[in-house]
Amino acid sequence: MAERLGYPDPDFDMPSYAARNLGYVWLLVQPNVTFLQFRAGMLSRFCLDSLKPYLRKAVKDKPVGLVYFASGWLEEAYVDAEPLLARMDELAFLREPRMRDLFIRKPHEPRDWAHHTHRDLAGLFELWRFVDGQYTPPVERYLKQTGLINRTVHVEPGNDGNLYVNTSGAGFTVYDDFSFQSCIGRLMTDQPDKAYGRWIESIYKNCLMTGDPVLDDVDAIIEQDGHDPRRRRYQRVILRWRTPDGRRLITGSSLVNATISIPLGVEMPSA
Repeated sequence: MAERLGYPDPDFDMPSYAARNLGYVWLLVQPNVTFLQFRAGMLSRFCLDSLKPYLRKAVKDKPVGLVYFASGWLEEAYVDAEPLLARMDELAFLREPRMRDLFIRKPHEPRDWAHHTHRDLAGLFELWRFVDGQYTPPVERYLKQTGLINRTVHVEPGNDGNLYVNTSGAGFTVYDDFSFQSCIGRLMTDQPDKAYGRWIESIYKNCLMTGDPVLDDVDAIIEQDGHDPRRRRYQRVILRWRTPDGRRLITGSSLVNATISIPLGVEMPSA
């Protein structure tokens, strides 16, 4: 079958790939969850109707995860039958290939991070308030002590009005094989996904102009030539600082959080 489909030596799960692209659902039952893999907009009414009785029973025992392709791979989880079946009705016959905006975000309160594994971001925000936005040695020490220095990019405005990467930690990346470290001295938008670069630049520029801090959750589908689209979810703090010599500096610190779930009706404008 692999050869007939043009993949004599596939590096992926060929049976599930074929099932999804022929309009079927690939069902994977695990001890703690049941997964359904499929392509949105390709399921037949017969396939959907035959699934519904099974799903009504399955979701009573354990969560059901939907893993579907629409502008990249997306995942959703359900523990109740009615919203699960309603969502399947929407996805099965979808004619629009893009399910959502590629980049969505929502505000996040610092106090919500206080007792979270990402409390370091809240600490950075509190430090910024305590030093009144002055980028002093204690700020640098905090970034190093918490490890945030590896997940922080420093950006400065140029005379041409564009933003340039000053420094970046090695861990600051949303791509498979690209890091902001390779962008030092270059435009912030100079990255593989140009649309994503322009989107984040607009948010950084707004912070630069207003001085308002940005604390948010981000759910982005990143595209890169030679790679499948990737979904990246992270929590982020963007802050404007003043250096001792009077320069304006923007830092963006982020930590991955794959559990982020942003309702599609509450996405924020980019600026």
